[in-house]
Amino acid sequence: MPPRLVLFDIGSTLWSSPPEDPGALAYCYGRARDLLLSVLSEVPPVETLIDTVEGYGAEWEAIWKDAASHLTQAPTSQYVAEALQRLAISPGAAVLETFTDLVMETSIYTAKVEPPEPGMKEALAALTQRGLRLGCVSNAFMTAADLDRVMNERGLGPYLELTVSSCEVGFRKPHPAIYEAALEAFGVAGKDTVFVGDRLDADVEGPAALGMGTVLTRQYRDEDPGRGEVRPDHVIEHLSELVPYMESLLEE
Repeated sequence: MPPRLVLFDIGSTLWSSPPEDPGALAYCYGRARDLLLSVLSEVPPVETLIDTVEGYGAEWEAIWKDAASHLTQAPTSQYVAEALQRLAISPGAAVLETFTDLVMETSIYTAKVEPPEPGMKEALAALTQRGLRLGCVSNAFMTAADLDRVMNERGLGPYLELTVSSCEVGFRKPHPAIYEAALEAFGVAGKDTVFVGDRLDADVEGPAALGMGTVLTRQYRDEDPGRGEVRPDHVIEHLSELVPYMESLLEE
């Protein structure tokens, strides 16, 4: 049976995941600082909040990268709370949730100012025109709703039916639970699915274990396809190259 579903990683697959735009950081953290000032008498400068919260997130990204067996992920507000504790700030549950939402919007505003990548929207449009359903599975601090907003800013959102984020599932790729959540939401089996991403462990080995076809993209990261325990079924240098490959599978 030909594939029915294509699942994509987001970062370094559907967009370059650039460093956060300085203006976006200042704006989003400025709003978040104003929120803290509404309930606290003393709040550090915006720059301190940025360094602390963004730095703590980077520490966890390094932990997940270095510890392949550590695949659980708590809600994002928990990590933000732990970061703020380094500044002796405990804003309360309701304010913490809103603060978290505000700082997570940084990537959305970054997506607004990043120039579009030629051929990306056209590739997704071509896939949907051939009857394929498209979705995303991402390791992220952002919720699925915020990731969808990033994709909308990039002009890709209209072609993506559903997004699954690790911060809501509680497990990160390559844990099977996050892929299973996406397959269940779509009602499609692994054998009828192709996964596209930039990492061998998260986007090739994990999906392949559930019977998915796999495509390694090197558009934004140049990972050696021969280095992993499982080789991808196909390798592309740009998303546009996915269209003829999927056409060949559909013809089979």
